[in-house]
Amino acid sequence: MEEDTEIVSETESSPESQEKTPDSFIEDIATDYVNYTQFDSAKEKEKFSENIEGMLTKMEEFCGLVDMIRADTSICLTETLPRIQTKCSQMQEIFEKIDKLEAFVAMVKTNVGVLEECVNKAEDEMGSLSGLKKMLSSFVGPKKPVSKAVFNPPEIFSTKDYFPGPQEKVQTEDMPTEK
Repeated sequence: MEEDTEIVSETESSPESQEKTPDSFIEDIATDYVNYTQFDSAKEKEKFSENIEGMLTKMEEFCGLVDMIRADTSICLTETLPRIQTKCSQMQEIFEKIDKLEAFVAMVKTNVGVLEECVNKAEDEMGSLSGLKKMLSSFVGPKKPVSKAVFNPPEIFSTKDYFPGPQEKVQTEDMPTEK
């Protein structure tokens, strides 16, 4: 009997006994296929519903964002754009004043250049340091006759022409304008 038990244990552990027959193979595949096709429809329905709810929530957020953009656009068109146009027309007046101021500065620069030329010419004729020496030497030594040069100032602008005083502004504002 011992021999019989040994033979049985050898046959069970041998690779030949592990081979499946075509029928057992088909049964295993059928069992796996049945397990594969069995699913819980309630869980799948719940997952599907959650996905739909998430998509609807995102769609509502997107619609809200689109509505905000539309509202902002209408505010820009009805309120902000007219304000910008008004400010632009006001800026034109300022630009004109700036242009006039630039022309005034250029004229002042020209007049200062003319005056500098006159000063340089006068210094050359009179001698800036030599005149001081002559004055000091006149106190110490005998007096020499000094020739006096005549200075003719160049014609320059008057600030009253460009910047009228407060009384002149009132007079010009009260005057009727010709149309």
